[in-house]
Amino acid sequence: MLTEDALQEANLQRKYFIEDRSNATFFQWITSLGTNFTCYLNYLDNLDEEARIEVKIDTIRAILYAIHQPLWYPFFYWTILIFVLQKFNFKNKILKIILIQFILRCLGDIINRFGEIWPRYFSTLEIVDEKDNVIGYGCSYEVTSPEMHPLRWLLTRQIGNVFWYVAEIFMDWYPLIRTREIVKTARSIWFVYLTCGLFNLSKIALIVLHFFLSPTNLYKHSTGAYNKYDVDMFYFKYWIIQLLIIYSSVIYDFSVYCVLKKYSFQINISQIGFVQKFKVFSIYRIRVSLLVSILFLPLVSIAIICKFYYYYNNHYHKLEFSFDELRISIANLQYLIVFIDQILLAYTESRSKQRNQHISHAPSSSNSSDVKLAHNVDSQHLYKNLNYSNNTLLTSYSNSTIQRKTNSSIYPHNM
Repeated sequence: MLTEDALQEANLQRKYFIEDRSNATFFQWITSLGTNFTCYLNYLDNLDEEARIEVKIDTIRAILYAIHQPLWYPFFYWTILIFVLQKFNFKNKILKIILIQFILRCLGDIINRFGEIWPRYFSTLEIVDEKDNVIGYGCSYEVTSPEMHPLRWLLTRQIGNVFWYVAEIFMDWYPLIRTREIVKTARSIWFVYLTCGLFNLSKIALIVLHFFLSPTNLYKHSTGAYNKYDVDMFYFKYWIIQLLIIYSSVIYDFSVYCVLKKYSFQINISQIGFVQKFKVFSIYRIRVSLLVSILFLPLVSIAIICKFYYYYNNHYHKLEFSFDELRISIANLQYLIVFIDQILLAYTESRSKQRNQHISHAPSSSNSSDVKLAHNVDSQHLYKNLNYSNNTLLTSYSNSTIQRKTNSSIYPHNM
């Protein structure tokens, strides 16, 4: 039993419980500790001194982890590497995109981690039978997902999602910028602009969707119990938009690939394997991203279709068909390709400068003259726009090695 002092201290927190939910304001909901004060007293009654200390430790741990969150960002070290390779030249438009994406993504991650400061929300628990009829009431303490706490939902899924998806939108412009620098004329890549716009709009739609589930509607106003049905209906819409995002991503990647294939070099060197082509040509790196998205698209599509099938035919809305980790891995691969592309471009540019110096000091001979001429033609086309923006799609390969092996060359398409 709670002591008199403990009970008196608990009563000071009663104002943060929404016991009369009929006229509760938005501010009252996001600052509330729960909907059932009696459940809060029961929770305190079951806490011993060790458990009370553990609660304080958990809060401190959540704050420290939130501050430390940028170091947990999957591409933190990739980002730093790119900045070092480009000598922190933030006049470079690509570096600006990566920097903005990094800042916004980390802010979203920090806010999401701060949500763990509120691991409990004290509410009524509806006890139901096999037919979902309420047969009794209990207490619910633990917050197992963000939508079970109004303030946590506001911070992590409404505000946090703005940072996450705006960061992704910035990074999604990378293929468009690279394509624009190669093709030069906007009229020739209007389809890439269109597909990029649709891709961005699908993510904006997901941001807006989260604001349709208000923190004031997460719990039933009549009983104070968790409003699982409305939350489940929200996630039906959520997964429809996620599916649209994945489809629009595939279409966007495909449009970029088609345009670059048309306006880039034709590769007629059969002796070069796929791994070497991946290292040398950006178009092969785009192809990998596109193939992975296409491979997993049917799996995600089938899962979402099954979710709707069981809901409309059997009225099952609690089935969990979430493939969120798979969706995140697909998105992360696309952004990983961006970092790999930038690193390989920087590496190849450095190698090209070394070859230029080597050729300029090479002995004069008919063979070395031919190699130098071929290399200069290739380098002039490939690197004239690379200096600060890394805008060139294709990177040069050692023409001397290629000519000795294949006696073939790389020609511009439709020139």
